[in-house]
Amino acid sequence: MKWSKILICSLAIASSGLPFRGGAQVLTLRSGIYDFTASATREFYLLAPAFFIGYDVWTVSRLSFQLSGGIAYNSTQYNNDRHHLFMIPLFFLLDYRLPNPHTRLLPVIGGGFCLMQKFDKNNTLNRTHYGITYGFQANGGLRYKMKPGLLIAVDIAYNLLMPFTTEETNISGFIYTMGLQIPIQ
Repeated sequence: MKWSKILICSLAIASSGLPFRGGAQVLTLRSGIYDFTASATREFYLLAPAFFIGYDVWTVSRLSFQLSGGIAYNSTQYNNDRHHLFMIPLFFLLDYRLPNPHTRLLPVIGGGFCLMQKFDKNNTLNRTHYGITYGFQANGGLRYKMKPGLLIAVDIAYNLLMPFTTEETNISGFIYTMGLQIPIQ
């Protein structure tokens, strides 16, 4: 299965919760870097550029439930072989905006569950290793109100992912992102 099909399926699953409404809905577009924490993975793949799209499917007061998906990609040369790593996450997150009245800066903390599909493709050997892993995410960030209805979002998240086998590459890591939050009426 191609990575594009997996991304489309992930976004379809995420959008299946769209009718579940509790308050103002927010679309989030973020790009950033996935920084691996496992020594072997970090040595091999370094940093992976990433793009994410999320949607708050339920909001009550300062608490929101967000579904998001995206893609992170890295390519590296190893032993004269070109390796491509595609990671397609699906996040189920709860975010809590901390009280900060009468200011444009809104701190946020949160956490949740993550499913991660990964493809490690070797062009030289014409082989692809597919894997899926799950784990947990803890995140924090800041939202800055540019104007009514438009916020700039800066986030740092840590993914603690558990591979199903010990031979799998541990792709746990930090995600540093920046993007926009746009309310949808």
